Amino acid sequence: MKTTSAVITGQRKIEYIEEELPVLGPHDILIKTDSVGLCHTDLPVYQFRQAFGISEHGYRECQKLSGPTKLGHEPVGTVVETGREVTRFAVGDRVSGNYPQAFTTYRVVPDDTVLVKLPELRTDHRLCIAEPMGCVTNILHYMAQDKMDSVGVIGCGYMNLMVLSALRAQGVRDLVAVDLRDSRLELARRFGATCCLNSARQNIVDEVYELTNGRFLDSVVEMSGTLKGLDSACSIIKFAKKNGLPTGEYNGRGRIVITSVYASEEVFPMSLGYELVLRCPILDAAHPMCGVSVLQNDEEAVRAFADGSIPMDEMISHRFSFEELDKGFEMLENPTEDYIKGVVFF
Repeated sequence: MKTTSAVITGQRKIEYIEEELPVLGPHDILIKTDSVGLCHTDLPVYQFRQAFGISEHGYRECQKLSGPTKLGHEPVGTVVETGREVTRFAVGDRVSGNYPQAFTTYRVVPDDTVLVKLPELRTDHRLCIAEPMGCVTNILHYMAQDKMDSVGVIGCGYMNLMVLSALRAQGVRDLVAVDLRDSRLELARRFGATCCLNSARQNIVDEVYELTNGRFLDSVVEMSGTLKGLDSACSIIKFAKKNGLPTGEYNGRGRIVITSVYASEEVFPMSLGYELVLRCPILDAAHPMCGVSVLQNDEEAVRAFADGSIPMDEMISHRFSFEELDKGFEMLENPTEDYIKGVVFF
C-alpha cells in the first residue's frame, strides 16, 4: 500500500512523494490522516534551517537540516487496520495525538504511540487536535503548583487563548491578557480575560501594578516566542521579596511559564537581566516532555475539548487542503490580522 507524504527539499520548498508503507507488524496500526494542525515548531523545518533529530547517542536534539525532511506532529486520523496483537484500538476508531512526519495520507505507527481514542464529540472530530491541547494541560499542571489568584498571558495566539479558557473554567480571579493587537485582545476577552492590555499603547507595568494593588501577578504564560515578550512577562511577575528589597516581606516566587520555541536571533535585553535579579521568578519551560505522562495530558485535553472548557474548534481560523500545504505555511510565517490557527484537511 502506498502513501503520499509532504517533504521539505529546500528553503520553503514542499514536494509530494509517493512511497510504500511498511508492512504492518503485530503491534502496529495503520492510520488514515484526516487533518493535521499547523504549528510554529515546524516553521524552522519549512525554512530549511533546523529540526528535531536523534543524536549519535540516541537522545533528541536540534539539528541543522541538510537533506529532504518530513514534518508535522499534530495529527487526527482514523484507524483503518490493526496488527493482530493490538488491543488499544480497533478499525474505525478516530484518534489524535503526537507522532512525527504527520503530513502524509497514511501512517503506520506502533500501538504504544501517544494516541487518544476520540469520544463522540459535539463538533467535527478533525478539529479535536490533541497535541496542542495536551500542551495546554501540561502548562496548567505546572501552574497549579502555585497560588493562582492572578495570571497573565503574553501573546494572544491560539495556545494562550486555550490557556485563558481553561483558567476561566477553573475560576481564576484575575486573567490579564497582553498583546499588540486589539483584535487579539477582543478574542482574549471572549475566552476569559478579565483585563486586556495593548502593550503598544499602555504601560503594562503601571496597569498591572494598579490592578493588583502593587502585588503584580502570581504567574505569567509567555507565548510570544521573543525575548521582548519574556522581558514583558518578567516586568509584571510578582517580586519574591516585596518591591525587590532585601528587607522586603517574602511573597514566594512567581512562575513564568515559557512554552514557545525561541528560534530567532535576538539581543538579550538589559532590562530583562535586571528584572530576573530583582523579581527572582521561576522560569518554567513547561513543554510536553516535562510532563509525567504525555498520553495522560492528551487524554485530559480531549475530555476538556469534549466538555467545552478548551473550545479549540472555535479558535481555528484557516483551513487548507493537503495540496495547499505551502499556502498554510506561508500564512503561518506571515499571518494576516485574522489568522489564529490553521489546520490542513485531507
